[in-house]
Amino acid sequence: MRGARQDASTVIACCCLVLLTSGLQTTAVPTGGETTSALPLFDPSRSSSANMEMSLPLRVRYSDANTELTGVVCRDDVRLGEYKGRVAFACWTTAPNQMFWSRMGNGVLGLAPRYQKQHDEDKHPLPPPMLLSLTSPKAKDSNVAGMPPKFAFMASKSAAELQMGGFVPGSVQGKMRTVQSLSTKSYTLSIGSIKIGNDFDTAQELLTFDPTDKHHHIPALLDTGSPCIMLPGSQENGKLLKSPYSLYQDHNKKWSKMFITVNGMDIGLELNREDLEVEHHTFLDEAWGTSLRPCVMPVTWAMKPPHQTPIVLGAVFFRAYNVLFDLSRSSPTVPPDIGLGKINPAYNVIGISDYAVNVKGGDGANVHRVFVQHTPTKITSKSPEEVGVANPNGHQFLAQIFMGTPRQPLRVVVDTGSPLFGLFVSPDAVGKYNGADTGVAHRRPPPLQVFPPPSLDSTADVAERLGIVPGGARRRGA
Repeated sequence: MRGARQDASTVIACCCLVLLTSGLQTTAVPTGGETTSALPLFDPSRSSSANMEMSLPLRVRYSDANTELTGVVCRDDVRLGEYKGRVAFACWTTAPNQMFWSRMGNGVLGLAPRYQKQHDEDKHPLPPPMLLSLTSPKAKDSNVAGMPPKFAFMASKSAAELQMGGFVPGSVQGKMRTVQSLSTKSYTLSIGSIKIGNDFDTAQELLTFDPTDKHHHIPALLDTGSPCIMLPGSQENGKLLKSPYSLYQDHNKKWSKMFITVNGMDIGLELNREDLEVEHHTFLDEAWGTSLRPCVMPVTWAMKPPHQTPIVLGAVFFRAYNVLFDLSRSSPTVPPDIGLGKINPAYNVIGISDYAVNVKGGDGANVHRVFVQHTPTKITSKSPEEVGVANPNGHQFLAQIFMGTPRQPLRVVVDTGSPLFGLFVSPDAVGKYNGADTGVAHRRPPPLQVFPPPSLDSTADVAERLGIVPGGARRRGA
């Protein structure tokens, strides 16, 4: 039976933008009639404040997913909760097939550090992340110019929320503990231990480091766009005595907690099993029906030596911990700060009827709570060779934004694993914007600003893009 489980785990569909799909051919974005009416596309031809810079093309390739998106730089008015302003973003006019399209909703709200990727495949500058554009002290059309560029993210099993500007003190038990990211290009923790069991002392260790290895460390990406806790399925080029995922599979005893040791923090993380559980509808469950099991999977992509394949702390992790992402001190040589606070079970995640409210944050500054739709993951399969992640939109976390004049309500994937804010636009809308009669008088803004020079080679592999290097060292810029 363990062999069957191992076979089943070799084909896993991941849900973050970087890992979403593999080997797909790029085709035209579907027109409005081919997509679901529940997820209308952004239509710049219907916005009097929109500007499509047709002379500024974009082409982005996600090397680990063999996925390419093409389009142009756009600029328009955006509103996320009460944060509003005019920003530059990507208008994607081509994308992979319909599966990719339906999973991505209207687009992606990338919240990763800007230094992960600043230029596209053709060396054209990419727009900066939306949060940095809105909070920049030089922003002229933003109501939050000069605000600290930081946010927190947490979830329950039925909802989630963004906390813009900091974190809500009542949302965590005790204090928010902070540590510096390993990389300037991603939100990466240094993990020294992961155990499963009922108490720390007797729990099964999943990271069995070779005694001769000098650096007892595995990087871990904090990624809202991935569904599960994902463990390396290899020995990491001899760094480990056995693969963490195989040790997890071989553990036959019932366990109630997962213990994670983060290097640089004075206290360990403790996740309850029920926080990690999701529905499984697999070939193994047919005789017994749906079962609830922890959402733990193998990482299905590997780094080339000497880089390390990271652990991924995906959507279920945010049910246990409110995570603060602080870009206030971030620079090409200084990584962002990451805060981790155990979620207070008495705290109520904001509801859809509230959508957005202002409260005082942990440092006394204003924090803006924004509702995020949470669609829990379901694990499905029909055979040992076919295992995937299924939910209505493919992602767990979708935030509502409003674009343009008049406002167009859109739902975008909240993704801490990628930096780019991009929306899908149909070719029909592009044609109308470029000359067809729409009845909308466009205000033509001045040309987009010239972005800073790149700090990252856009053709680098995923290890370089995420800033993951051997031995746990930090990459200082590019």
